[in-house]
Amino acid sequence: MKRMVSLALTAGMLSLLSGGSSCDTAVTASGSVNERTVQIGGQPFGVKFYSQGVMITKIRENSASEKCGLRVNDIIVMIDGKEIDGNKAVRDSIENSGGGTIKLTVNRDYEIDEFELVPENINGRYTAGMWIKDSCAGIGTVTYYDTENNCFGCLGHGICDKGASTLLPMHEGDICPVIIDGVDKGKSGSPGGLSGRFRDREIGKAYKNSKYGLFCDSFRSVSYKSYKTASKDKVKTGQAYIYSTVRGETPKMYSVNISPANKLIFDRDRDMIVEVTDSRLLDETGGIVQGMSGSPIVQNGKLVGAVTHVFVNDPTKGYGIYIERMLNEQNRQNR
Repeated sequence: MKRMVSLALTAGMLSLLSGGSSCDTAVTASGSVNERTVQIGGQPFGVKFYSQGVMITKIRENSASEKCGLRVNDIIVMIDGKEIDGNKAVRDSIENSGGGTIKLTVNRDYEIDEFELVPENINGRYTAGMWIKDSCAGIGTVTYYDTENNCFGCLGHGICDKGASTLLPMHEGDICPVIIDGVDKGKSGSPGGLSGRFRDREIGKAYKNSKYGLFCDSFRSVSYKSYKTASKDKVKTGQAYIYSTVRGETPKMYSVNISPANKLIFDRDRDMIVEVTDSRLLDETGGIVQGMSGSPIVQNGKLVGAVTHVFVNDPTKGYGIYIERMLNEQNRQNR
């Protein structure tokens, strides 16, 4: 079993998508949000995420890549009109170019553009002066299971490259169960995180990486506690609970207090502030840590949301998203 640490982008350090308009589309697949029944999450999962194309993570100054107009966070999706399937395809095209022009099709902020790259010969090897990646892996938390539609939602936010503000376009994502065997306790200035081991079996396949969560087809039947879901107008300031796993595989319920989030431009998709009040969780983790993203929030016996981000300077607090947003997003997906 492979040991992995929590994604740098889960329970994010405010480095994920934070803009965009709110989603108030009515849930239609199975009635209103208040009429939905789902099974509670809180279980840790591991994701092996493969992007659609490759992302540029660094560009050397005065390199061929910089000269042709490429930027960090650009996603190369085709070379000379042919789709690429990973880092090797890009490297091979550059190294075998002979210094000739390569036509790159690039996804930049969800707009497609074309660039002409002329690799440079350095010490007998053709190079473009850029660093790229096509995959990542880490740990998060399942929010809910929709057994009626054989799928589940998790994270409460999308997967982005560390430090980037745009979603990674997804080619595929393999979901595995995880055993949590370590905690880096959160403290001011350092959000901490969970670490654990991937089990050697898949429990699902991600079909959508969205700013409101990661959504996955389920490969197994589940039998967890059922909860009714609540629409955002039913969420109140005051006591609530989160389900999360900080040791082993079994979630525990912890007390929190929720209040409305400040609706500033940069955090308008963060719906509530979650403050940990449970002494057990504070002693174990210091509050909210990376890897807890997706932990379901329950209030008055209903599922109302999910934990998403941690406050870097105060790990006892974090942001949460309404479950309504996640369910609306799930229903928009064409698998």
